[in-house]
Amino acid sequence: MHLSLYAQSEYAISEIPDSLKVNAHAVIREQETNVTIQSSEKMTISKTIVVSILDRKGDRFATFYEYYDTFTKIKNIKIHIYDAKGNPVKTVKRKEIKDYAVEDGFSLYNDTRVLYYHYISNIYPYSIRISYNINTSNTAFIPKYMPVYFDATGIENSRYSISYPEHLTLHYKEKPCPYLHYEKKLLPGQIVFRMQPVEPLVLEDYAPPLKTLVPEVDFALEKFSLAGVKGEAKTWKEMGDWMQRELLSGRNQISTETQNEILALTGKASDDVEKAKIIYQYMQEKTRYISIQIGIGGWRPMPAMEVDEKGYGDCKALVNYTKSLMDAADVKTYYTVVYAGNKKDIDEDLVSVQGNHAILMFPTQKDTIWLECTSQKMPFGHLGDFTDDRDVFTVNTPESKIVHTRTYDNTDNYVKTTGVVQIDIPKGFSAKLHIENSGKSYDDVYLIKDDKQKEQKDYYKHLFGDLTLEAVDSLQYQNDKENICFKQDIQLRAKDYLSSFQEDSYFFRLNIFSTLRSVPPSKK
Repeated sequence: MHLSLYAQSEYAISEIPDSLKVNAHAVIREQETNVTIQSSEKMTISKTIVVSILDRKGDRFATFYEYYDTFTKIKNIKIHIYDAKGNPVKTVKRKEIKDYAVEDGFSLYNDTRVLYYHYISNIYPYSIRISYNINTSNTAFIPKYMPVYFDATGIENSRYSISYPEHLTLHYKEKPCPYLHYEKKLLPGQIVFRMQPVEPLVLEDYAPPLKTLVPEVDFALEKFSLAGVKGEAKTWKEMGDWMQRELLSGRNQISTETQNEILALTGKASDDVEKAKIIYQYMQEKTRYISIQIGIGGWRPMPAMEVDEKGYGDCKALVNYTKSLMDAADVKTYYTVVYAGNKKDIDEDLVSVQGNHAILMFPTQKDTIWLECTSQKMPFGHLGDFTDDRDVFTVNTPESKIVHTRTYDNTDNYVKTTGVVQIDIPKGFSAKLHIENSGKSYDDVYLIKDDKQKEQKDYYKHLFGDLTLEAVDSLQYQNDKENICFKQDIQLRAKDYLSSFQEDSYFFRLNIFSTLRSVPPSKK
């Protein structure tokens, strides 16, 4: 029996050093990843993790999930549960692991599936051991080594190895950490990383994301495969040439009718910027965003002709389509790959397939304008914090390169509130406010204009939640897309604003509408 007396002592909670349990919800007893690259088109990943879960907040480790698709298969899944003494209490059967189609709510086509299992326990502590293998032809994406990925979690042992044929060139980039160290061993055709042990990290409120504080190693092959398409790149120029050749080429044709329509619309434009504004508005009015996540379609845009006919596409398709419209008007723009969402740069030091989103770069004599093509309501040239201030990869024949998107400074980002407040002693006050949201704060509010009136009023009741609002009586909006400023005129009433402390004397707060509403808890 594999689950024998050996397991009882090995996984017993009493065997965990006390230093790893202080401030911990869980302790990783063992985590091992072995990556074996057989060729540029074949890779096997073997994973094992054993976690002792100390309380309910550690239950996140009691979940197994792994995505797969046509090019990736999950094999040999084994899940075992142990009690506090290390005794086996459950072996999870294969039929208990659910197989779901991935429904994200916005993908028209999606061939990704997920294997999922979650163990529920009312008795703490307990331990879980999960092991499985992944077989994939997608060697464009090699698992990174990131031994610390949760706070409040101790680590006893962490090991990562990657093996590869010596005729393949493997590049890697280490992001070290001054207070968390790992060992590295370089062998012919193999690299081994090991870290032990790590005491639980306690993050303070408003601390930087954990990912920015811990060590990480990323990998890339010069010769790789992406959803069945072979690639090779030593430089970013070569990566751009491959993307242009294999992912973008031949997909930018639009109908003669659409070309003539674009030429007619832009015929009287004074310059390329005015042309681009007209084309951008045309694209927004004609298309909508729907994701395509099937095979190479997750990376290769659908043809511009198809977007033109059907009126929809994902980020790649809409960028490619907008670029095709710009080409028809002889406006030079460039397909650009970016990490959208939480700020993350394309890593210039590691030439590889990166990014999760596409935008359009439009360089002018004055500056560079960036276009987000997935929104029907985004103002021309506005990115917001979804893709601003980060390194991106622009596919530019004859030279593809890393560039930086727009950075919004303090003069761009503001919420300006002016108004007149009439205090009604002893009840409360009435107010007429004028609020302007600009820069990044524009994104927080400009879509409210299209909401129902009840939802609009509920927004302001929540925004001023520290006040006892009786009513929001009047709302008027002006969406200044040219200057990226959303203006709001509001009339509202509140009660219980004054606090009486003696006859005809009251306490009240001078700063009514711009108070700090989130205060971190004290740390003792």
